[in-house]
Amino acid sequence: MTAVETRVRSVLDAPHGRRFSRTPMATDRRSALPESPLARERRLLRQMTDNPRVAHRIEHGVLPQWMDVARERREREVVAMNTVPPPPLPPQAPIAPHRTRARGRHRAPSRWCRRQALLHGALSVLGAMIAPVIGSFP
Repeated sequence: MTAVETRVRSVLDAPHGRRFSRTPMATDRRSALPESPLARERRLLRQMTDNPRVAHRIEHGVLPQWMDVARERREREVVAMNTVPPPPLPPQAPIAPHRTRARGRHRAPSRWCRRQALLHGALSVLGAMIAPVIGSFP
């Protein structure tokens, strides 16, 4: 038996719950608690300060400054629009609904398709009858 097979056999022979080693719990309970997404992001950004994009983000923030200005301008416009009531609309006459011809059965082919199919069939038969006659001339 090889060393790998021996290790596998020792793991499989161990009682349930003791097959794999576990890392010991940290003695400090604060480090065992999951960190918030914001804290995790800050910790990762501190680790990646040598990256030029991360350095720019730390210096200038997540969004460019013009995006903050545009958002504030839009918010001011919404507030200004909400304070002024819109002018009343003039009354309009009701529009008559456009009537379409009923098709009969669901997805039934139109009469035009039937006529076209009959025309193609008739021309095919006529062509088959005329072809031997035309082909016999020198």
